[in-house]
Amino acid sequence: QQASPVVQQARLRALEQEAQALATRAGLGPQLSVTMSQSYQTSNLQGIGLTFPGIPSRIGPYRVMDARPKLTQTVLDLSLLARYRAERARAGQVREEAATVAEKTRLAVIDLYLQALLAETRSRASEARVETAGAVLKQAVEAEQAGTGNKLDVARASQRLETERAALIGLKRDKAAVVTMLKRTIGAEQTAALEVTPVAEAGAAPVAVEEALKARPEMRALEARGRVLRLELQAAERERWPKVSAFGDYGALGQDPSNAVSTYAVGVAVNVPVWTSGRIENSVKAARHRLEQWEQEKRALALQVEQEMAQAALEREAAQAAQASAAKAASAAREALELSRMRYGAGLATNLDVVTAQGELAQTEEEELRTRYEGLVAAARLAAAQGHVMAFVRGR
Repeated sequence: QQASPVVQQARLRALEQEAQALATRAGLGPQLSVTMSQSYQTSNLQGIGLTFPGIPSRIGPYRVMDARPKLTQTVLDLSLLARYRAERARAGQVREEAATVAEKTRLAVIDLYLQALLAETRSRASEARVETAGAVLKQAVEAEQAGTGNKLDVARASQRLETERAALIGLKRDKAAVVTMLKRTIGAEQTAALEVTPVAEAGAAPVAVEEALKARPEMRALEARGRVLRLELQAAERERWPKVSAFGDYGALGQDPSNAVSTYAVGVAVNVPVWTSGRIENSVKAARHRLEQWEQEKRALALQVEQEMAQAALEREAAQAAQASAAKAASAAREALELSRMRYGAGLATNLDVVTAQGELAQTEEEELRTRYEGLVAAARLAAAQGHVMAFVRGR
């Protein structure tokens, strides 16, 4: 699943958020810029208190060249600091969300693999039935040639053989289709070789709901989101607080570089919000409402995890019980088919009994395989519900 595009996209989103957090932190550090300008402007001498007889109040236009570096440094901005912490916490949230995507992808891969395994097992069972149907047809033909059978027996046996062959073709097609989806999910090319090998059932150790909640990446992501929302609320509340910054610049000012003189400016600025038309107050309210929504999401996820664990455990127990019965039924159907063939060969039964036994064997084998697949899927989903889907694989 490391090659899965979905997993890689989630991982890259986490890296993107980490870069965004660093970009926000950069606002707390010094900022250096260089400006150069060439302009024509006029000035109002009277506006700055310079009035002389015979001299107009407005002079210009005249040319001005200004070139200077400027350095600014945030001294106190607790709201920006809280926003940086929120961005850093959001990076942790996105990492956990990426882990959630990876966990869901693993479960999807396991589900598709089990589907491919089911199709492979069905194909093998169908191949065995095709061989049996071929042997029954041969037996019917030999009986008809010996005068102890008839053309109806041959026709029935031939029909059964073709039915089993058609079923085998469909099962092989189903397996190939599932394998293509499996390759896509894991990010493999369609030309890549993929071998489907059997897996054995493994029981998942019982886990308390509290432990499962700690292990589930969805809950870890939700907890990280809660930290983000609390920091966002803190940042919104701190918008009311003063912000202090220092600045300084030094450069050349004049009509052109030949007559420019050095000038500078150094100072400290304090920004205190007095009236924002409700912007800060409503930002705080919105942040609080988001936090309240998060609390309900957390409660809903806890209920979901508890329900998933209970349902998966019930499904696994039911599948195991059904599989035991289905295995006995399939074994009895195989024995019934063998006895029917023996009785038919001895002239004690008709070919219809054999064909009927073949159909019943196909049904019971299908039921056995279905219950076994459902048991494996339930075990995988139980492991996923407990937050350790890979335990289903490592237990084998």
